Amino acid sequence: MVTFHETALPYGAFDTFGNPYVSWQRMIRIGSRSTGRPTLNEVAKLAGVSPITASRALRGISTVAPELVEKVRVAAQSLGYVANPAARALASSCSQTVVVLVPSLSNQLFIETLEAIQDVLRVRGLDVVIGNYHYSPEEEEKLLRNHLVNRPRGILLTGFD
Repeated sequence: MVTFHETALPYGAFDTFGNPYVSWQRMIRIGSRSTGRPTLNEVAKLAGVSPITASRALRGISTVAPELVEKVRVAAQSLGYVANPAARALASSCSQTVVVLVPSLSNQLFIETLEAIQDVLRVRGLDVVIGNYHYSPEEEEKLLRNHLVNRPRGILLTGFD
């Protein structure tokens, strides 16, 4: 919830440089109760759009008009908003992470494979988490179980002969 300082300008007011006005007093009071960080709802309110439109604008979905994307981007920047990947994963039932499990990080073949995987996934906006199971089936299973709770977008298993 946003609590306004008595002297703060209303939403939509701009300073002499055309930036949205946010006073330090407001900055202290903006943010979720649990983390103190600005929320998507607050970004949406400052930009004058719905939370779903703000979310779509920040994710770069093409159905949002460019002028709205810019308003949301400016609002997010002025509030210091940073997207919460855990909340996004919870809402969408999966994350932007792909887990790659390898038996060794000292084998050049696996290093080259990891680099190629990361290059391909990065351009698609996905993060890579690497797990090394040291040729141990028990460790491989443990890593799988530990990463599945985070709802990865995918898991790649590399093996050996």
